[in-house]
Formats: sequence, structure tokens, C-alpha cells
Amino acid sequence: MATERGIADGIRVLEIGSSAAVGIAGMTLADAGAEVMMVESPEGSPLRHQAGFAMWGRGKQSLVLDLARDEARARLRALIETADVLLVGLKAASSERFGLDYASLEGAAPRLVHASVTGMGRRGPLRDVPVYDAVVQARGGRMYEFSTLHGGERPAFSAAPVAMWGAAMALLAGVFGALREREENGGRGQAIETDMVRALTTYDLAGWVPGGPPPLRLEDVPFLPYSIARTRDGVWIQFAQNGPALFADFLRVLGLDREINYLDAMRPSADTRIKRAHRERVQNRVAERTWAEWQEIFAGERNLSVEPFLAPGEALDHPQFQAIGDVLELPDAAGRPTRQLGPIFDVPGLPLRAAGPAPRLGERLPSIENARPQASPGSMSPDTSASACEAGPGLLSGVTILELGMWIALPFAASWLAELGARVIKLEPLEGDPMRSTGPVSWKLIQGKESLAIDLKHTDARRIVHRLVARADALLHSYRPGVPERLGIDYETLREINPRLVHVYNGSYGSRGPRSFAPAFHVTGGAVAGGAWAQAGAGYPPTADASVTNMERAAISRRLELANEANPDFNSAVAAAAATLMGLFHCARTGQGLEIETRMMLSNAMMMSADFVEVDGRPTRREVDHALDGLGPLYRLYEAAKGWVFVAAPQQRDFQRLCAGLDHPALADDPRFATAEKRAANAEALTRALAAVLLTRSADAWENALTSRGVACVRADVGPCSRWLFEQAWAHEQRQVVSTPGSESKRYLRYGAPVVNDRPVELGGAIETGEHTRALLLEIGFPSDEIERLILDGVVAVAATS
Repeated sequence: MATERGIADGIRVLEIGSSAAVGIAGMTLADAGAEVMMVESPEGSPLRHQAGFAMWGRGKQSLVLDLARDEARARLRALIETADVLLVGLKAASSERFGLDYASLEGAAPRLVHASVTGMGRRGPLRDVPVYDAVVQARGGRMYEFSTLHGGERPAFSAAPVAMWGAAMALLAGVFGALREREENGGRGQAIETDMVRALTTYDLAGWVPGGPPPLRLEDVPFLPYSIARTRDGVWIQFAQNGPALFADFLRVLGLDREINYLDAMRPSADTRIKRAHRERVQNRVAERTWAEWQEIFAGERNLSVEPFLAPGEALDHPQFQAIGDVLELPDAAGRPTRQLGPIFDVPGLPLRAAGPAPRLGERLPSIENARPQASPGSMSPDTSASACEAGPGLLSGVTILELGMWIALPFAASWLAELGARVIKLEPLEGDPMRSTGPVSWKLIQGKESLAIDLKHTDARRIVHRLVARADALLHSYRPGVPERLGIDYETLREINPRLVHVYNGSYGSRGPRSFAPAFHVTGGAVAGGAWAQAGAGYPPTADASVTNMERAAISRRLELANEANPDFNSAVAAAAATLMGLFHCARTGQGLEIETRMMLSNAMMMSADFVEVDGRPTRREVDHALDGLGPLYRLYEAAKGWVFVAAPQQRDFQRLCAGLDHPALADDPRFATAEKRAANAEALTRALAAVLLTRSADAWENALTSRGVACVRADVGPCSRWLFEQAWAHEQRQVVSTPGSESKRYLRYGAPVVNDRPVELGGAIETGEHTRALLLEIGFPSDEIERLILDGVVAVAATS
């Protein structure tokens, strides 16, 4: 396989909009070899003002067009007719005004994959609210969920841009899925769309479940496997030992195996006072040594997962990031050297590479507007015949996926694929995925799949797995290095069985490097990538030289625990799902399978990518304030007469609209607030002025009055997401919410697919462990008597109701 040709070689992409989600999707396509051109206004994209642009813009070209002018729109339309993909990150009304909606383009560009991302969707009262990540998180209930950091009394700003990241990966998955269909179904393009609300629903693990959401975690009940402690030299560290063997090793290494009873520490029903006493024992023991001393002790332990809490961006110096090649050096648009994260996906046989630095405004190849892209290998001319256009629901109809992994990250990656129309076969332990112990919370990870309960360590299991592999299109696993070889599911073994197989390893640290052997859970990724640090707010964790009492230490660890919630698992999952779609596109194009690796640590760093560009002269990182209100007066929570609102008006036009909507135009005319620089210099005065105005009406009143005028001001103290979204008629109309039958034929509401086209998938419900074991074994050629023997021998299991 020629390594000089990228997976997306020959694909022309146009990128329009100031959404970082579009920027990251375009960056990944450029890393994969696509020709990507940013279409910018004469003032340039607002993304240029962020340090992350040196990464998001790499390998792209820049075309300056004033889309308010007829000739500029005509020029853009002509260029679109030569493109394979159009990435649009605009409000629905803006797309329609500029003629960039799919209905306006389809006739002239039948091969075009039109991929759009909006904030709240294309319908409903909030469709034209500016697309800011925190606005979606506020209305979608995450700021309510973080009220635990304020004892449940008021919302807290959500710092990690998860809606943006989820939308970026959904957009990327949709693009590769549509390109795959174009290869297989006659060369026709199509429209796919996502929105940041869909992306946000990814991160609601428990708030949506039938029967109502669980209560907020307001009581201090330590979970010892995820212990947080401070070393003697003031380094705060996060352990991740979720499992009997991992937790036993944790106690042994700390020398606490005789002092802490395993059941007391792990049982949900154990006395809270005992758990707090155990936490103090752990913290006292860790405080006996420095971080360097503990690292020396931990070095030989293969079952110990522990990382320090790092600020966003600091992981560029992490030994694993350095050793595995996840850090690269590249100039920025001004020619200054930077260090930044490498490509999201690791493809050993066909590596993704940064094609060059981010462009200067207007920097492009002179010939691009005249030349059509070279024909893609294996691509076909558009064929509108009925046979060529036949396609099943979603983007992955007819695709079979094998899922081998437990807990959250890997299973949810496969859940996304099921929601896009794939047949997903979940291979889980005989007793079921351990996540099933959480009850309906686990439904998010199992719904819409088929379950085959199997003991992969049994000698007869390999024969079953290999027969499934022979019929599959992709296999996803999350086993640490060495395990796939022992189980016979490594890429080298499986490609001999099925050379078209896409083999995806969704790892924690990766398959190589000094930490490749280590286990990890979501808290590890949150600590390393800086999401937890950012969420904790200014002053947390305290500096290394700060004096901290035992009581303060417990309170700080509690704050860090609440800040380090489960989003890292989902950040990892959506990257693995998008990588799978990329592999399936490659297979459709070339007839060859592919080995792909994604890593939780890199995916979470990419989610925080605005902080993962190191360059001389970079401004100080914007930090959430101590009270967790936000990032300044124009991106912040405010108390209303009743309830709380979140206001986002960082751009000059946003600010002017806000002042007009508040009926206080004098604020916009005040010389202290005339420019962005002056507003920053007088931030406290502006905050006071806005706070006084917003206290005069209720949160609902402000949302209704301001969003109707295109101002991003939404209620922020209601959650979880389902409490709001399930009640919205427009959300049901857009299939952001759907009703589905469970395994007992009882219908329940669940969130919809991350990406949609004009062929909706009928989403399935929860399944039982082993519910499909017999049917699957019959399908791959096992006779009934042998199936019964496999059940008796403990190789496979069937559901109790089977």
C-alpha cells in the first residue's frame, strides 16, 4: 500500500463557517489527504483569533469571499460544483440566505456531500441562536448538572467544549459515511446533517433513563477506586482502579490492604462515614511521599492507573504523548514555530499527516478554482437510475460491526454505528457487560444491538469469533496490548480471514509507548487532558506550595471528583466511531481493509485542542473563574429574577444585538465598552451593568425575548437534557428524540442518531445478555446440537427468557 497517498486523497472539501466543529472536521480531512479550502470573509474567520487555529487550519487553503455580494456567491457556487464535500457551520437562516442549503445546490452538484452542523437544529424557536458550545450546554442541562459544584443551589459553567467535539466527530462520521455510499451506490451525493444538541445528548449517560433521572450527587460519598490524593510535594493525582483485581492491586501498592476492607470500600450500601475514613487513609498514605517517589514505586505495576491533574495543554510534555508521536512541530499562519497535537486517527498502513501550516488569509493555490479534482480511485460518475440509488436507512445499512469491549467508551462507539444503520453484534461476557449492573443507565450502551454472550478465553470461542469476522465489515475492540493476540482477534490474524475488515482499536494510552500497558478509565483521560482542571475553576487544584488541612484536602478532592465526570469516555467513543466510518470509506474505495487506532488520551486532548497549541507570544489561557460563572462578562452565567441565564455575545455584532435586546443601547455606546479590548479592560464594570439588567426579569422571559432576536441568551438552571428536550415538538420532528421498543416490547423515549440523512433509521431498544446467541450461531453455520453443547460447556450463554 502506497503510504504517500492519503485515505481522502483526491477529495475536494470546501469549509464555510466559524464553528470549531467544522474546523476540526476539515483539519482531519486535510490530515487524511483531502484538498481543503476555507471560505472566509474579508475580515477572516473568527477562529483565526484563537490559538487553536494553528492546528484547526493546518494543511488548508484560504479563499476570501464577501458572501453579501452577488458575484462572490456566484463564484462560490461555481467552486462548489467542483467539490466532493461542503462543510457548512452556519445558522440555518444564513445557509438559506446565501444559497448554501442542499436544496439550492443539489441540481448543479449531484455528487456533492453536503454536511452541515447547526446549534439547535433546522427547526424550532432556537434554530437561529448563534452556535456557541456553552449556549447548547446551558440549555441542554449540563450547567444544571454541574450545580453539584455549588451544592445544587445554582448552575455552574461547563468548561469542556463537549458539544463542539461531539458535533465535529458526528460531522466527520457523516462525511465519510456519505462518501462511502457514493462509492457504492452510483456516485451520487446527499445531504447529511448534525447539530450540537444531538452531540450534547451523547454525554447524557443517566439523566434520560425511563422512570426519571437519578438525583444530583450532593452527598460526599467517596468512590475509592477513583481516589484523588495529594502527594507530599503538592501534586494532585487521580487513580482509576474500577474492578476487583485493579482495586486489590491499588490497596496492595499503597500498603493499605490490611487496613481497608474491599467490600466496605466498594459496596454502594456501605456506610458513608466508613468510606470517608478510607479516603482519609488513602490521602494520608499518598501524602507520605513525593510524586517522583510514588512514580518510582508505581513504575513496575501493570494494573495501576494513576495520573497527575494537568492544566489544559500540559500533556504536550507527557511521556506517552511524546513517545507515541501525538505531538508535532509545525509553523502557524504567521510562520512562528508551534507544538501541537498530531492527527486524531492512527493508521499504521496509511498514516494521516499534517500537510502544512494553517494558511494566511487568502493564501491558496492559484489554480484551484479552474481545475476539477482528480477522479477518486474507484469512484463512479453520478448514476440516477433506480438500481444505483437504492440504499437502506441511515448511512450504514448492510454493514455488520463486531463489538468487543466493556463499560462505556468502546460500546458507545458501536452504539453510534448502530444509530447510523449498522448491524452491531455485541460480544459480551457470559454474565454480561459489567456496565449492565447499573440497570437502565446501561441501556444507552446496549440498545439497538444484538447480544452474543461468550467466554472469549475458552478455546472453542475463537472458532465462533472467526466465523463472525468472515462476515463482518468492521471489528472494534478495547483490549490492552497482548490480549488481542492471545484471543486471536489481532489485525494480522483477522485480515487473513477477511482482508476487507476494518479493525479499530479504541485504546486508552495506545498500543505502544511507555504507558501502553496501563489500564485507564474516564477519570484518567479527564486528569491528563485538562478537562477536569478547567472545570474545577480558578484556584483548583491549589498550587504545590499551598498549605492544606485534611478537611480542606477532602473538600478539594471532592470538587475535583465532581469536575472529572464521565465525558472522557464519550469523547473517546465518538472519535472511534468516526474512525470506523473513515475505514469503511477506504474499504469501499479500494476493496482493502485497514487497521486503525484511536486513544482516549488523544481524543480528550483534541476536545480541549484550543489549549493544545504551544507558541511564543500565546495569550494566557482563559480560565473559568473561581465561582464557575464563565469566561468573562459576555460568555457567562447571570442570575435572573427567577432562575439563571447564560449569555454568549463575544463578537462585536453579538454585543450590539444583546444591548438592543436588553433595551439598553447606551451600553453599546459607552466608551468603556466600545471595542473588545476595552470591554476586556472594563470587564468588572460590564459584568455589573449586565447583572443589574438581567435581574429585572425571569430567565424564561429573557430567553423568549432575546433568542427571538438572534441573541444567545438561554435558561441554564434546568436539567438534565431530557427534561427539556423530550418536551419539544421540534426535537421529535427532527428525530433528536425518538420512541423505541425495549426487549420486553415496552416503548420508551431515547435520544436520536448523531447524524441524519433523508433515510431515517428505526432505532432499537435495550437488549438482554445473550438474547441473540442461538440465532447468531445458527446463522454462521453451527447446528442446533452443537449450540447446546457450547452452552453446556460454558462457551456461550443465552438470555434467561430465550
